[in-house]
Amino acid sequence: MRRSRAITAVFGLALIFQACSSTAATPAASTGGSTPAASVAAPSVAAPSVAAAPVELTLLEHQKPRLDVLAKIIPMCEASLAQQGINVKVNLTGNVVEDEAFRQTVTTLYQGDNPPDITSYPGAWVPDFATAGYLLDISDRLAAWPDWQAHFYQVLRDRAQQADGKYYSMPRHGTVIEFFLRKDVLEQNGISTDQPNSWQELIDRLTALHAKTNLPAITIPAGKTWGGGTFDEGFIHIFNGTGDKLYDDATKKWIVKSQGLTDAFNFYYTLQKGGLLPTKALLDPNPWEPTKYDGFTGTTADGKAVPVAPPITTQGSWGWVYDWGPAPTGARPIPGIYDGKVDTWAFPSKAPNDNFVWAAEDWMWTISAKSKHPDEAFALLKCLNTGEPLAMDVAAVGNLAPRDDIQNIAPYKDMPYLINMEKLLTTGRTFKAQVGIDKIQQAVGAATEQILLNKMNGDQAAAYFTQQATDLLGPDAVESSQ
Repeated sequence: MRRSRAITAVFGLALIFQACSSTAATPAASTGGSTPAASVAAPSVAAPSVAAAPVELTLLEHQKPRLDVLAKIIPMCEASLAQQGINVKVNLTGNVVEDEAFRQTVTTLYQGDNPPDITSYPGAWVPDFATAGYLLDISDRLAAWPDWQAHFYQVLRDRAQQADGKYYSMPRHGTVIEFFLRKDVLEQNGISTDQPNSWQELIDRLTALHAKTNLPAITIPAGKTWGGGTFDEGFIHIFNGTGDKLYDDATKKWIVKSQGLTDAFNFYYTLQKGGLLPTKALLDPNPWEPTKYDGFTGTTADGKAVPVAPPITTQGSWGWVYDWGPAPTGARPIPGIYDGKVDTWAFPSKAPNDNFVWAAEDWMWTISAKSKHPDEAFALLKCLNTGEPLAMDVAAVGNLAPRDDIQNIAPYKDMPYLINMEKLLTTGRTFKAQVGIDKIQQAVGAATEQILLNKMNGDQAAAYFTQQATDLLGPDAVESSQ
């Protein structure tokens, strides 16, 4: 899914390759059982004695807040595992880089002889990586871990299961995506901040706001430059409001022509022709900068005040901390963010009174199929996804616990705005990524860009999407519901 923060550092590939080839060939130790939620505690079965030389595991990461918190968490887990008789040394590697560049890098590493034992990334990447044989099947390990069934949210367990019925990943965090709004700006312009209950009601409010300010009213990712974010943070939430299907589970084919698709592209077209989208910004090389940062906060990176426009945007739970929370974690802090200045709306549907939020994982933990120490790697994942380590990890980037039993553990317990969103994981709407999702994302980006460029209306963009998706996926992988 999709970080909106612009990242410019260059990935140290040589360093990564060197680090990923340094694992020791020590015999694997068995893992323990379920761990208590409030600690990183003891196994439920007898553990072997600690080996003289530790097993070395490589964990690859690529975002600064995550790197920083993992540097604190990993020693805790090393100590906890040692108490269980599992002697590991975790080499935390990586550098700060944008998600799409990381995907290219990790693909190259997977294709080599010594990929990292553990890494994490958006769940949409898992189907293709699993199909390519890059990922370890952890189905039996998850089934043997009581916490998996007892505490992890059903929607996240469902999304983790791949088309072959197996599990190649574990949810690192949960996330809820909805509309975030600058409540203060809407109130200043006399626009209702109550939940809109249909597409038309939302459009009417956006139109009224635009008439007052003559500025764009809403950010919904569109176009090519947002990459997968155009689908993950924009299009899928519009499409989910149509009541239609994008993938046929029976035929295992993508549905690339339907009334729902036409409706979704026409929604974008309605916003575009009404001047409601920040068109120029969405075509920017880093579209999140002028929209979710400058536009939503009303402040540029160098501290210059600008109009708050658009004051409504799609956004996930991470916005409370990672994007707009207090420094140093927040990229562009909004003073008073927790005091009512920022609020949220569920996504309205085309039909009235069918509001919903998006419920999914944030990122997924994965183990390389080539790991020499899969048991130790899985034992580390259990520690990272339990108790205080998990509470620290989710709090660092403003995501949600993927399990229901850490709401009273610091520092997560001190973030009620996250816990309130976590409770929505049980009722949110979702769409599970399938093999070829990257091609669908590409086709959506291309079609919505035609709307932004005023080259196509909604019907034309829907037809363009059909052709693009068919060309990218192949005619045997797609079908029509019309």
